[in-house]
Amino acid sequence: MKRVHCLSEKEIAALERLHRRTENADVRSRCDMILLSNEGLSPPQIAERVRFSHDTVSRYIARYESEGIQGLLPRPRSGRPRKVTAEYEALLLELVAQEPRSVGMPFSNWTTANLAPELAKRTGIELTARQVENYLKANDWALRRPVRTVQHKQDLELVKEKKTNP
Repeated sequence: MKRVHCLSEKEIAALERLHRRTENADVRSRCDMILLSNEGLSPPQIAERVRFSHDTVSRYIARYESEGIQGLLPRPRSGRPRKVTAEYEALLLELVAQEPRSVGMPFSNWTTANLAPELAKRTGIELTARQVENYLKANDWALRRPVRTVQHKQDLELVKEKKTNP
């Protein structure tokens, strides 16, 4: 069974430091795997303690042996590249900060359903209204339904009088 080589005091200190300082729980578990292997536990015993599979424990021991402490850190994952550019986000935030009528729109309040096609027209990047909403949330914006009132047309003295008289 695969075990880690006998670790030096310097290697142990580096693993313990990474274990204490990382916020990534997986990296912390990987450090535990290497330290437990150094204590003489076999991969199946380590797997039982850290609640990972035997194959996972063996894989990280092998990665530590070949790459050192860098082998325990997360690797970049493949995936579709981002659709939204920095320019798109900047334009989104610029538009939402303005009144729609001031930029030639026939309505008074932005909705994500209105923003998505307008931004697609201007940038060529098509997103759903929900995706636009997510970008707004990430930038601390939230579009809400307008509340219509006639408060500005009320006689304040009359309102005050009615509130005081039961």
